[in-house]
Amino acid sequence: MQVTYKPYELSAADFNKGLVSSVEPAIIGRFAGLRVVPGGGAPGAGAEMVLRSGTSLFGNNSPLVVIDGVLLDAFSHSLHASNLSWLNPDDIAAVSLLKDASATALYGGAAANGVLVITTKSGNAGDKIRLQYNATGAVSSLRKRADIFSADEFRSLIRERYPNQQHLLGEYNTDWQDEIYRTGFGLANNLNVSGAMGPVPYRVSVGQLKQDGILKTSGYKRNTLAVNLQPSLFQKHLTFNLSLHNTRQELRLADERAIPAAMAFDPTQPVYADNMYGGYFTHMRPDGYVLNYNVNPLSLLEQKENLESIRTLSGQAHVKYKLHFLPALTANYRYAYFKSEGDYRSNISADMASRAYSPINFITHDLESKIVHSEAFFALDQAIPGLSSKLSLIAGALKTTRETVSKSTENNRDDLIHSRGRNYGATHENLSYYGSLGYTLHDRYTLKGSFRNLSDLNSKEDAFRQQSIAVGIGWDLRKEAFLTNAEFISHLKIRADVGSFSRLDEPNRFRTVVWAPVQGNPFDYGFIGSRVEVDTEKTLVKSLGLEFGLMQNRLTGTLGYFQNKSSDLLIPYRPPVGSGSVRFVSLGSLSVSGLEMAMHYTVIQKEGAYLKLGMHATVVKNRLTSLGELQVYTFSENDYGLRLAVGEPAQVFNLLNQLYDKDGKPIQGEYEKNKLGYFERKPMGTNLPNTYFDLSSSGGYRNWEISFLMRGAAGHEVFHQANAQRSWLNANYDDWYVSNANRSYLETGFISPHRESSHFLEDASFLRLEYLQLGYNVGKLLGSKVDMKVNVTVQNAFVLTKYNGQDPEVANGIDRGLYPQPRTFSLGLNLSI
Repeated sequence: MQVTYKPYELSAADFNKGLVSSVEPAIIGRFAGLRVVPGGGAPGAGAEMVLRSGTSLFGNNSPLVVIDGVLLDAFSHSLHASNLSWLNPDDIAAVSLLKDASATALYGGAAANGVLVITTKSGNAGDKIRLQYNATGAVSSLRKRADIFSADEFRSLIRERYPNQQHLLGEYNTDWQDEIYRTGFGLANNLNVSGAMGPVPYRVSVGQLKQDGILKTSGYKRNTLAVNLQPSLFQKHLTFNLSLHNTRQELRLADERAIPAAMAFDPTQPVYADNMYGGYFTHMRPDGYVLNYNVNPLSLLEQKENLESIRTLSGQAHVKYKLHFLPALTANYRYAYFKSEGDYRSNISADMASRAYSPINFITHDLESKIVHSEAFFALDQAIPGLSSKLSLIAGALKTTRETVSKSTENNRDDLIHSRGRNYGATHENLSYYGSLGYTLHDRYTLKGSFRNLSDLNSKEDAFRQQSIAVGIGWDLRKEAFLTNAEFISHLKIRADVGSFSRLDEPNRFRTVVWAPVQGNPFDYGFIGSRVEVDTEKTLVKSLGLEFGLMQNRLTGTLGYFQNKSSDLLIPYRPPVGSGSVRFVSLGSLSVSGLEMAMHYTVIQKEGAYLKLGMHATVVKNRLTSLGELQVYTFSENDYGLRLAVGEPAQVFNLLNQLYDKDGKPIQGEYEKNKLGYFERKPMGTNLPNTYFDLSSSGGYRNWEISFLMRGAAGHEVFHQANAQRSWLNANYDDWYVSNANRSYLETGFISPHRESSHFLEDASFLRLEYLQLGYNVGKLLGSKVDMKVNVTVQNAFVLTKYNGQDPEVANGIDRGLYPQPRTFSLGLNLSI
């Protein structure tokens, strides 16, 4: 498909600066309505992208990604890396975010949360050969430490408050955070050559990235190759777009449990000891029994080797024929191929204390996927002078085949009797028809409609049909006679869209084990074989917007209102143990509405100097409107702090309401018996911000350039579970060890764990300096053949927040001890010949 509608576009020159390893950090904070939340600070880690707080409760809420016209499968190709990490940001020319239903409906039900259109770089006809090289070297460090007691402070507390346990203290002063964190180094190199060889524009690039994590033993390597050829014949009536991306990624994954372990482990104990557990100090009972639930943090890192290798091959051949007798009409055929092979290995040292009573020390997981797209479409872009109008038309069909194989094992290398494994393989095919019609009258009145109908070829009942249809209108007021003399107004256009989307993220998961409700009881299920009883999730999207330009477009921007109403949202129902696997019920309804604003202002634009400012802001209201027969739904035990409640935002916290005395000090509670310190369990707060925003600026004077991005969010909370776990001194029980605590213990004085207390629900509003860069254009070197630029950048320099944890950005709102985002300083070099 070829779509020219790109209202919000970010060029490569405007990507975020510094050591940027993948697409998500390159665009974070650059689009109104799109919230990008890093999955942590580990190198190669992915990020959660959500448009306008999403349209599903348990489904995918990220925009559909389209790369050079190819729809990227939402299926994850890695256990740990980003789904886009195989694509080198240096190979990207521009990224566009489509949000209007009349544009996104062309891509199907999966585009209910918008479409992220990525265009990669290519050569241009007539260009001379050009060689470019850029390198970025970086140093990363921990921005903020967890607020726990030092060894001397810990000794004093134990001797003062638990003198009968001071015999458990050691004689060492160990800072466990110093032991697990380090200074990380990174280096990115990119080299590309582009130009045109006769009628064949080309671009070839190679890239290499090496990055150490600030958590010991974590690291990331990536090697990329990208080739793009665009030959043409018959005076450019027949053109080809041939592209290839080949990537190999290698991740060294640290056991992130070491982070909360470092907050808890006794700081008076040594790091190493003369024992049979690899020489790492280990808590033991007098009878020699290993206390493997209190593990040496450094042992977790150095006695485990977690490696993942991912090989990705992506390519396409797009043939375009412009008809000789009707040049406005083009016939297109595209063949696209994507193959990914992931190989995960976890090797646990046999003498690691934490597995002293477990036979498993070797875990593998192999994941292979192959996706083939075969697409044919026509595109018409025809002016109709007699009617003072213009007609655009797209119509086509796409067949997609996905093959997936997954193999996993758990065993003891020396004892295969304990080996166990799971294998899974599936082939999934779908066929979609799509079309788009646009009509412009008198160059100011526009009407556009689009649709897509996707059928699952694996389902005879066609139960997984996904559909989208939308229509939009626009009016360019600036071209009306009554604004002809309004010189202050350069551009003024209003638009309105409405669209309907239906989808299922992963149809295969509803096919293996399917259950249906027994008549009269929607939550009593019986097995019915392979028949599918779930509905597609449905979303009705409405939007109204204004685009403007003032003072000869020195000030440009958009203002918009949106409203999304989703129904038949799938909710996993967990039956009693032994009665079956997780079952899904189409029950939920969700309403999301809000306002968006984007503005760009050119403060100075003259020879030798410029200054530009940009701002985006989004305000969202999110409410769960129905759960069918339910009023409250509690998440799994792993997310015990979250729930769904009708009338509340999606994903509120499910905590015990902490009671306080007259002096504002939390009252001690008996956690298991739910009395004294707690009043009741109720929904409170939300992990979804109602406001997020950014402010950016770029400027230059002569050879100097400076740019920065600040971004933030407000109106949401984070449950600081790492603090809740460490809010007390584990010293009043008959254990054989004592544990450190968070400094908040001095305020609460808790004598038992309060793991679900609302006391640890904290305001997570923040303002972050994403990056600040200063650059200098050295100019021409070597006889004016080489153009050289240098820059220095700081990323994540500071975060202004009331949150007491290490980082207020937590993807699901529960901070268990997240891998913190580091502060990074980098030096960049760019050479162009």
